[in-house]
Amino acid sequence: MTLDIKKEILRILKEDEEFRYTVAGLIGIEDLRRGQEELRHGLAKLEEAVARLEDTVAKLGEAVARLAEEQKRTSRTLRYIVKYIDEVSITLEEEARSIIEKRLREKGITVSLGMLVKPYVELDIYGSSDSITVIGETKTRLAPKHVRLLERKIEKIKSQEPELLKGKLWVHPEAYDECKAKNIWLNTPDKELTELC
Repeated sequence: MTLDIKKEILRILKEDEEFRYTVAGLIGIEDLRRGQEELRHGLAKLEEAVARLEDTVAKLGEAVARLAEEQKRTSRTLRYIVKYIDEVSITLEEEARSIIEKRLREKGITVSLGMLVKPYVELDIYGSSDSITVIGETKTRLAPKHVRLLERKIEKIKSQEPELLKGKLWVHPEAYDECKAKNIWLNTPDKELTELC
C-alpha cells in the first residue's frame, strides 16, 4: 500500500463517519473471531482439566472409603485384643497385691489388700487390720519421686481420715534408696529389697 493510499484512507476515516464505523466493525469482528477461537481453545483445556480433577476426586473418595473401612476393622480388632487381655491377664496392681499378701502371710501377718479410692487420694495397694496398715504404689520404673508422692498421699490420709491408718504403717514404694533411708519395706515381684522391721 502506497503512502498516498494510506493518506486517503485516513482522510476518509476522519471525514466519513459511516466508513469509520464500518472499518471499526470489521476490525472488531476479526478481533472477536480470534477471541472466540482462543476462548474455545481455553474452554476445551478447562474441560480436560475438570475431567482430570473429577477423576482424581473420585479416586480420592474411593481411597478414603477404603481407609475408613480399614480403620473400622483395625478398631474392631483392637477392641477384641483389649477385651481379651483384660479377661485373661492380671494387672500389675493385682500381681503386686497378691505378692505382698503372700509375703505378709509368710511372716504370720494376714491382711487383705485392695485399692483405696477416695476423692482426695488413690492408692494401688491398701489393706488394714487391727495391728497393721499396708499402703503401696506399683510402678514399672523406680524413682525417688514415687516415694515422695506416696508420702504426700499418706499425709493426706492422716489429715482426712486417720482411722484408715491402724497399727504399724508399712509402705510399698519403688525407689530403693529412698525406702532404705526411710526404713520403708520395698518389694519387687521376685524379692524383698528392704527388711520388714
